[in-house]
This record gives sequence, C-alpha cells and structure tokens, in this order.
Amino acid sequence: MSADEYITLFAEVLLPLPVKGYFTYRITREMQNAIEPGMRVVVQFGSKKLYTALVRRITNQPPKVISAKYILSVVDPVPVVNEKQFLFWEWMADYYVCTEGEVMNAALPSAYKLASESRVVLDPDYVHDSSVLSDYEFMVIEALELQKILSITEISRIVGIAKVIPLVKTMLEKKYIRVEEEITERYKPRIEWFVRLSDTHQDHELLQQEMDKLNAKAYKQLQLLMAYISLSNCFTDKTKEVSRVDLLKTPSVSASQLDGLLKKGILELYQRNISRLEQKDSSDIIENIHFTEAQQKAYDDVNSGLQLKQTVLLKGVTSSGKTEIYIRLIDEVLKKGQQVLYLLPEIALTSQIVRRLQKFFGVDVGVYHSKYNEHERIEIWSKANQSMVKEGTGTPFRIILGARSAMFLPFNELGLIIVDEEHDSSYKQTDPAPRYNARDAAIMLGRLHNASVLLGTATPSVESHYNAEAGKYKLVELNERFGGIEMPEIRLVNIKEETRFKRMKTHFSPQLLGAIEGAISRSEQVILFQNRRGFSLRIECDNCNFIPGCVQCDVTLTYHKHINVLKCHYCGYTRLIPPTCPECGSPSIKLKGFGTEKVEEELAALFPDITIARMDLDTTHTKNAYHKIMQEFETRKTDVLVGTQMVTKGLDFDNVSLVGVLNADGLISYPDFRSLERSFQMLAQVSGRAGRKTKQGLVLIQTYNPAHPVHRWVIQNDYQSMFSQVLLDRHKFTYPPYVRLILVSLRHKEQAVLDSGATKLAGMLKSGFTGRILGPEYPNVSRVKNMYIKNIILKVSKGLKGQDMKKEAVHQIDLFKQLQDYKSVRVVIDVDPM
Repeated sequence: MSADEYITLFAEVLLPLPVKGYFTYRITREMQNAIEPGMRVVVQFGSKKLYTALVRRITNQPPKVISAKYILSVVDPVPVVNEKQFLFWEWMADYYVCTEGEVMNAALPSAYKLASESRVVLDPDYVHDSSVLSDYEFMVIEALELQKILSITEISRIVGIAKVIPLVKTMLEKKYIRVEEEITERYKPRIEWFVRLSDTHQDHELLQQEMDKLNAKAYKQLQLLMAYISLSNCFTDKTKEVSRVDLLKTPSVSASQLDGLLKKGILELYQRNISRLEQKDSSDIIENIHFTEAQQKAYDDVNSGLQLKQTVLLKGVTSSGKTEIYIRLIDEVLKKGQQVLYLLPEIALTSQIVRRLQKFFGVDVGVYHSKYNEHERIEIWSKANQSMVKEGTGTPFRIILGARSAMFLPFNELGLIIVDEEHDSSYKQTDPAPRYNARDAAIMLGRLHNASVLLGTATPSVESHYNAEAGKYKLVELNERFGGIEMPEIRLVNIKEETRFKRMKTHFSPQLLGAIEGAISRSEQVILFQNRRGFSLRIECDNCNFIPGCVQCDVTLTYHKHINVLKCHYCGYTRLIPPTCPECGSPSIKLKGFGTEKVEEELAALFPDITIARMDLDTTHTKNAYHKIMQEFETRKTDVLVGTQMVTKGLDFDNVSLVGVLNADGLISYPDFRSLERSFQMLAQVSGRAGRKTKQGLVLIQTYNPAHPVHRWVIQNDYQSMFSQVLLDRHKFTYPPYVRLILVSLRHKEQAVLDSGATKLAGMLKSGFTGRILGPEYPNVSRVKNMYIKNIILKVSKGLKGQDMKKEAVHQIDLFKQLQDYKSVRVVIDVDPM
C-alpha cells in the first residue's frame, strides 16, 4: 500500500476474559497487510497486562469514546479461528447468558491463550547502542542483559514508574525487545532428527567404494551403515525414513560410530516435525459390514432424514448395532469430502470407539479431549482445519471423536455431527461458564455448517423424545439386538428381606454372590455398579452420632482407604480419621455406607483368587488410565470390573455375562424432578452391558423397594411407560419439556448478606415470573468452598415469549448487581440446568 493509499484501520478483538463485548485497537501501518480476522494478536489490556486476543473484524471506524491503543504484534501467519466459530461462540454467549470471552476461554486450547502477566526478552536482532537509548530504555536493556527475561512488574520496579506499558510498547516498536515466545506461542512442534545418505553417496558404486574402505579400517562404522541401509530400504522402491533414535537402537551400534560417518560425509542428519498423536492405518473395509434387516431399515430411515437436514433421533436398544450404522453414515459423508464430528459423553468411551473407527478409517480419525496435553490439543486443533496443517504433522483429520469440548474445533467442511448416548448428563458443562449442553449446542452447530445431526441412544432424554413425538426431530427405532441375541434377564433382589433374615454378606446378597461364583467358574466376566466412589460414605460416632464434615462445605467427608484420609468431594479438603470422637471422646467410631473402593475390597476378601479392577474418578485421573483398565478387562486379564456410572455408558465387552447393581435406591430417591428418568436410563444402560455377544446375560438389581415402578419398566424394557408417566408429572407441575428452566444461583461468604440479597433479587424477578418462580432456597449442599449458596429457579415459556422473559430476567439481574449493598454477591446463571 502506498503512502497516498494509507487508511487508518482498527481491529475489534475478543479477549479470553469475563467481560462483555469486543474491544477496538488500532492496527499499525506495518501490520495492515499481515492481519486477518481469526488471527491472534498481542494487545495491552489494563496497566500491566498483555493478552493474546482474537481479531473478530477489521474496520475503518474508530472507537467513539476513547482513543484506541495499538496492537503490539501479530502472533499467527494464518487465522486459527474461522467465521463460523465466531458465530457459534456468539450464539452460545447469548443463549447461555455469559460473555463471548468466557466462551473463547473454554474453546481455545490453553497454549493459544496468554492469561498471565507478560514477560519480555531482548530482540535477537538488537545491537546494543547506548547512544540512542533513553534513560529508561537503557535501564531496561541493561537489566535484560543480566537477567535475560523480565515481567512488566519487574520493569516497573526497575525504572521506578507505575505506568510502564507505554515504555514497553515503544521498545517493542523500536525492536529493542520482544514478548517472550513461550507466551505468545506456547505450542512447540515436536522435532526429531533423521538420518539419510548424503547427496554425494546416493550413487551405488561410490557407496560401495566407501564400504570397502570402512571394511578395512572402520568395521564398526560399516556395521552401522549396513544397519541404516537395511532399515531404510534405500535402494528399493519402498524407501523409508530412519530416525536417529531408531538407528541407534540397532544392536552393536553406538553414537560414536554415527558421528564418524557424519564427519566423513557419508551420512547426514536432518530435522522434521513429528506428530505427537498415535495414528493407525485402516485394516478393514466398509463393505465387510453386513446389516440385519432391522439395521438396514433403520439406516435407510436415518439417511433419508439426514438428507433433508432433519435432526434424527436413533433410538436403538443396547447391542442393536448402532455403531455399524454410524460407520456407514460416516463413510457416505467422507465420500463427499466433508468432515464428521462424533461426540461421546465420557472420555472412557473414546478408546473403544477409536479402535472401531480406525479399523475402517485409519489416519482420518482424530481424538480430542481434556486428558490430552496442550501440545497434543494444538496439533488436533490445527489438523481439524486443512489450512492450518503444519508440514510434517500428517494429513488433516476428517473424523474428530471426542467429549463435549471437541465441538469448538475449527471445522471448515463439517457434514455430519453424531451425538452418541445423547441422554447423558455429562454433555452438560456446569462450571465454569459457558454452562452449555453439548447435545443442544450440536444442533445449532449443525445449522451453522448446514450439517446433518444424529442423536443416538437406547434411552432417549425426555426432552429429545418429546421433540421427536412433536415432529421437531425424526424418530427412528431399532428394537432388536444384533444377531437375534436376547435382552438380558433382569431379576430383583429384595435386600430388605435378605438383611432381615441375616443372609447378607457385607453388601452382597446370596443371589449375587452365587451368580458371581457361577460366572467366574465359566470363565465369564462380571460388572458391578455402585454409584458412589470412595470406601465409606462417612464415619459416625456410635455414642453421640457425630459425623465429621468439611470445614469449607456443608457436606460430610468420605473415607478413602487407599490414601487413608477423609475427603470432601466438592472442594478437595482432606483430614485424617480422628482416633476418638472430637465431640464426646468416645473411641467407638464406625464406618457407614459404602462406595466402589469398599466393594472392591470386600469382593477381594470373598473371592481371593480373582482379579478385580475399579473404574471411578479416583482411578481414572491420568491420561491413559481409562484405556489401561478397559484394555485389561477387554483382554480378560480382569475378572470383575467395579465402577460408578462410568461403567454404564456404551461399553462393549463380549464376555460379560453378569451385571450386578449393589443398591438401586439411591438413584430413584434422589430429590430431583429428573430422578425417575435418570434412574431408568442408568439401570437400563448398565443392564445392557450383560450378554452382548454370544448368550443372554443376567442382571441382578439389589433394592429395598422392589415394588417401585422404575424396576418394572427396566425389567420390561418399557421406555414408553416411563416416558408417559414422566410427561404427566412434568405437565402437572410445569417442568421441561413444557418450559425451559433458568437456575439463578447466588453465592456469598456471609450467610446474612446472601439471605438478604436472594430475597431482594427474587422480589425483583417476581413481577415478570408470576407463578413461574421457585425459591430462593438453599440447595442440598448449601455451602461450598466457604461460599453460602441460595438458588432461584425460573420457569420460562418456549418461543418468542420465553425469549422476552429471559431478557427481562437478565435485565433484573444486571440491575441487582449494581445495587451497592449486593455488589459482593456472586450471581451465576445456568440456562437449562441438569
């Protein structure tokens, strides 16, 4: 651009902070041709902080109120976020009542964000010339030559002025200093050294002459050269690259021998970017999938709905072959050159599904979830967008499989979104904002990309099934198991009676113990479900009934035997078991209740010769823990798998003949309007793990209340009766799917301030929600991390009226936040709470 053509441009940027809207910064003349929407830039925000912000749009309109600061530097050569992502984030911020910055913070991998105080280093090209430096500049340069790196605060202290950012900005513009690379670009590609023949030794005859010399004078080096030729197949049609690491793994080969060949110019080293991700080639073809008649009909019905861009709900019983239908649909989308997003509720499910998808699609499959480190997540992020794929890191992913965060990836050709186990509450993000439901957000994402959306499950959520019956979704049913396998036999065990007649052994009925013994004797496997982790739910004094509680939360502490402490599952507080009761001094302290850890120990005592594994939050906190537990169970190294709700979710083990539910009553009696629905779903799902391949399985459900209708519905696999009863109850009391809920949660460290504030806000809201407001009330756990909590529930109509009600609620909450007496009260809004 010539000087005559120069136009001052501004960028509206988004910061990863809980502040509303976009911020306008001025673009320097040098940056105008290097900056595009979706790129990251470094900007000053506040007096001492530099942040990486995302450019939303470029305009020639200056801000109306204040003069714009300059953008300090551009981080990316190409955009890392596209227009559809911005539109998706803006929709999410609007619907779930949060800021675009909070959505950005949740969406971007941590390595793409600068959220700590910035640091600077000397520019590598700077040549020291004190004659052109100001006094302040000289002090900073001198300090950097000694310390190499300085924070903004340290620079302020060195020069003795508070507002130091203008000085830093000037030094950046003069190219004296630069923002530390590890902050502006924390992602570092994985580099590996490779070995190859030098250009002068590509000739076979010349190489033979060198080998003859080595044979006479340096036989060890000849051995290494022969090892390289063997590994590389360098004189064949199947040449392979050989890494330095692999070459040195060869027996009788050493680094000194390699150095000798490098010095002689026979071999040379070169670097290449290497993917951090484990990828496998496909080993099967789609044509080998043979549908049953029922599967073929379901596939045809699903496909016809997807072609019309309808949201399709595939309701298929457990082990009906839904995954095979997904695979065939994925293949059709890939043939069109489009991408597929396959969402799962739990990381635990990904390893099994990944293996099945890689079997057919090989390196096209990428996995994205929170257990990956930041470098791996950046690589997957880049490979979800073809324009961002870096040299040496392989081909773009056409199939992305992951938990809810995978929906934030930068897709550019998205054709199909599959939401597997769509009923699962794990799709809902609770804290921090955005508090989104990935199932519902996936439907909006599909609209933005003009992509098809398929929801799949054996036990649909009431809301999804209601939408299907109302014609909003297309319902497709698959009501028979693959290969004609029977549904499992489900029996109830009345543990009230078993306890009364003293037939229980710890928490196992004789029926369950007998079934476990029988399965083990037949070399079959067992899954035991107890929806509580830990060893004991609490300890209690037999004399005065004192129960140790958390000092920061209103909740009892759970005993974890493997670390021998009492632990709070809300804030992580721990303490040792007291030797005597802190209240009365009695030594008679007993363990009450039981969790998965106790089930594991008691089972080991009853069956000392079997191998037991446990799957819960305590055993699966590392990246590969899920995979290891499931692989050992799948390869039959483990006889019994004990777990929480993780074991209920779509796992496929062909040797499981018995599923035991230790106590079903905690699910059914939970004080929540969704308890009937969720208890049915969980019991039906865990029951579906039995007898999946070769024979009918057995499910034993231990309960104190065998007459409860949920048990009847599960035994008869009667989803429709459960659905009808739940709809009657929710219509009577005005709950979803007939309305939408907004949970307004108020939190404060002082109970009196919270009570007063909650009453005030409820009064402000009542005018717009007559008969549609519940509370304020304390929740079951009324204090967490020393913050007291009170909840207000708003029942919002659907449609345009509901949008107006929601806007009015947000307006009243904003007014409440401005009241002087309640500015310290934290207000959290959760739309569609679970």
